[in-house]
Amino acid sequence: MPIIIENEEYYTVEEACNFLGGITRDTLRRRATAYGIKKYTRGVTRRIYYRKSDLDTLNRPRLMNDSDDQ
Repeated sequence: MPIIIENEEYYTVEEACNFLGGITRDTLRRRATAYGIKKYTRGVTRRIYYRKSDLDTLNRPRLMNDSDDQ
């Protein structure tokens, strides 16, 4: 269950992977890096969170180049 801080939802890595269609942690990490998605932590824990509004950008349709079809 996501946490809510200042009206923003934050997902754990596992929740973010499920939200994005069941992708792997490695795929999430690569896509987050490629699209500039930031990681967040809360308190003194080492748990990583992703902001839902940032993850929504990964779910938006993107224009494909003809070279992407191969």
